[in-house]
Amino acid sequence: AGLEPVVIENIIDGDAVRTDMEALRKQLEKIGSDNVLGVLSTTSCFAPRVPDDVEAIAELCATFGVAHVINNAYGLQCSKICHKVDQACRRGRVDAIVQSTDKNLMVPVGGAIITGPDRKFIEEQVSQTYPGRASMSPILDVFLTLMSLGASGYAQLRKQRIDLVAEFVQTLDKVASKYGER
Repeated sequence: AGLEPVVIENIIDGDAVRTDMEALRKQLEKIGSDNVLGVLSTTSCFAPRVPDDVEAIAELCATFGVAHVINNAYGLQCSKICHKVDQACRRGRVDAIVQSTDKNLMVPVGGAIITGPDRKFIEEQVSQTYPGRASMSPILDVFLTLMSLGASGYAQLRKQRIDLVAEFVQTLDKVASKYGER
């Protein structure tokens, strides 16, 4: 298709690796919005990389009139990430959010949930052009898992995840301290 990816190098901010929002802004200005297909941000990162500031990116995409897709592969299970994605949709431009079913809904590998704030865009643009994996299995797996859990079961899993964070942080602090780390 003749597309050329433009990678924005991350910046080191204390112990974290973050998106360089100023570099993203400068690239959008330099290249021009007419020459940008879209911006891909991600909420799914591994330390020391922190999730992209999807809210700020959404605002920037709205300002420049550029499409924005959020890779939310692991984020559906995390209420904080869901809140950030929701705020990005409210405050700026988000065209699509892609979430992995196996990483969020305890099913085998092979499925994704693609959603976004504009239902018509998802139904007419994404659904009509995205071929999926040509199998009913991922849909059936998600359906059966969610029916088995029910709304209260899924809510309980999310609550349990939040409750376990404090214990995880304490244990991680002990291990880090043992090896002279922070």
